[in-house]
Amino acid sequence: MTVDYLQSITDEHLAVKIRHSFNVLEQCLTKYTPDQIVVAFNGGKDCTVVLHQYSLVLREKYAHLSKKPTLRALFIHNKPQFDSVLQFIDECVQRYEIDLIQINGWIKDALFQLKSSHPDIQCVIMGSRLTDPHSANLKDFSPTDPTWPEYMRCNPILNYSYNDIWTFLRTYQVSYCSMYDQGFTSLGDKERTSPNANLRYHNSATGLVEYRPAYLLDDEISERHGREQ
Repeated sequence: MTVDYLQSITDEHLAVKIRHSFNVLEQCLTKYTPDQIVVAFNGGKDCTVVLHQYSLVLREKYAHLSKKPTLRALFIHNKPQFDSVLQFIDECVQRYEIDLIQINGWIKDALFQLKSSHPDIQCVIMGSRLTDPHSANLKDFSPTDPTWPEYMRCNPILNYSYNDIWTFLRTYQVSYCSMYDQGFTSLGDKERTSPNANLRYHNSATGLVEYRPAYLLDDEISERHGREQ
């Protein structure tokens, strides 16, 4: 199925990346059982790609079973959230039949809580890309740093560009958070995140200042503009 999935991509460079993503996720399911894996999911575009890819690989690997393994995801609630983001997460829970683990707190503390509440989980699938902050040295499989709770981080989309993410989502018609159609290109704290100014334009028909959707951003370097750190 994952092989057939690649036939819709006309960009061969992206097809290579997608094939690699599937291979990494297949390796992950060889190293760990579904009960030992959780997908880090906060409703953002990158983790939406990873969630969708993992759901495909999981379904294919266990297609012979009458009862499919549960897809587990982890939502760490550590900042004020947009209602649209929370609504999208709820929609994904239904769409992918997710067992969603929700933990409040900062990431490191939340992972310690996860270690206590779900000691069976050993691997966290991440939506990290090499261009993300503190991600330049990540590999397909990278253990957490020594001072952190011990987990293996699986990173299937490290080499994707911003444009790759949007090509994947739109080619395969994967549902994504509606805020990306309102000019937001990176979603963070709702009190410190605004639409990307590079997508702003004056609508001559309405006389209003509006924003183009995120997938029309030309300057990938400005992806995190509008999002205060």
